[in-house]
Amino acid sequence: MLPWKNGKKAPVATGRDGIDALPDGVLEHILGFLPAQDAVRTCVLARRWSHLWKSATALHIMCVGPCGEEPAFLVERQKFVDNLLRVRGLIPLERCELRIGSLYQDDDIIHLVHWIQHVVLCQVQMLRVDNVYLDGIELNDLSLVSSHLTRLEVIGISLNNDLCDLTGCPSLEYLEFGYCNFWCTAKISSVSLKYLSITSCGYSKGFHTLIYTPRLVSLRLDDHWCGAPCFEIIPSLHDAFVRVTGECVDCCMDDDSGYCPVENCFFCDSVEHDSSKCLNLDGLSESENLSWIVESKMFILKRDLKKWPTFSRLKTLLLNEQWCVAPDFHALTCILKHSPVLEKLTLQLFCKGHKHKFGMKGVRNSVDLSAAISEHLMIVEVKSAVIDESILKVLKFLSTLNFRFSLDEVEILED
Repeated sequence: MLPWKNGKKAPVATGRDGIDALPDGVLEHILGFLPAQDAVRTCVLARRWSHLWKSATALHIMCVGPCGEEPAFLVERQKFVDNLLRVRGLIPLERCELRIGSLYQDDDIIHLVHWIQHVVLCQVQMLRVDNVYLDGIELNDLSLVSSHLTRLEVIGISLNNDLCDLTGCPSLEYLEFGYCNFWCTAKISSVSLKYLSITSCGYSKGFHTLIYTPRLVSLRLDDHWCGAPCFEIIPSLHDAFVRVTGECVDCCMDDDSGYCPVENCFFCDSVEHDSSKCLNLDGLSESENLSWIVESKMFILKRDLKKWPTFSRLKTLLLNEQWCVAPDFHALTCILKHSPVLEKLTLQLFCKGHKHKFGMKGVRNSVDLSAAISEHLMIVEVKSAVIDESILKVLKFLSTLNFRFSLDEVEILED
């Protein structure tokens, strides 16, 4: 006999089984994971559901049209969002994501600014504004003031001073900028921020954007182009990752080594004598763990070595080949001399991304410690994609600091 033919009657549905048995608060939380239009559509399920969507703890709004066009359905999307926010009122929000695209008209920007202002009034705690086409739309006349906002993510927007002044958000702790333009931004400031990530963003060629975040704990500055930003001193900085690519204009076009040997180089001198274009390294000097990847020919490897600050708290350091330029290894020597408590040094040489195949460790002779570098630095780890003459030159230099390597102990790393 088939299992459903056992002669017993199935229980009668009561209407309060399964999801209907959940309390309103749980359902409102679940609705917060749906796109806004789908959440609104649940109002037809039953009388109980007719108003639940209004109290959803999160909003996921999409207003995107085909790139380069402004079809009628985009206008309808704008009307939907306007009505959604009007009917919903100022019911508090935990999270809101605004995904927008093809907003080319002034009225489109006005709509977006109004939506952002509205969700801020809803005491939103986590806000993400994502311009999916990364075309750098400008949000003028918008500033954020909220005692509830703790996390802000901005993608593909051209930013101005008003939007980057976040001192009016005293609870903000996490800030992420991706593919944004800071061409007209003189300063980014937040006195409460703890985590800052800036990825693939552009800055002015005429000045360095100043970043003032005195309580920052973690910094990620990855792939900036045009002029690099500079930081004021960050006493609480624990972890910092900095990657500079070839799109940075703070570089010498005369030399590929990263350290220009020309005594009166036109490119170097034109920046060296303009203090407005000098990087302020003091902002990174308080970090405990620093990864610094340089993929461009930066002035920092000539100009700023002359005024290099002391990294008095730095314990772990990761550098790439641009810091290890033969014959004198001046940049590497400088940063080691100015890191008095350094405990671990990793050199990631000639590795694109994280594709290093070989690893080796150099152990320092504890009997004859050089006073030029930290007495706590006993092991140097070298990772590379190949072992060639360039790698051997680095190992030879490290041997002058009493680090001993053995090619018989090279480790084959997994991809």
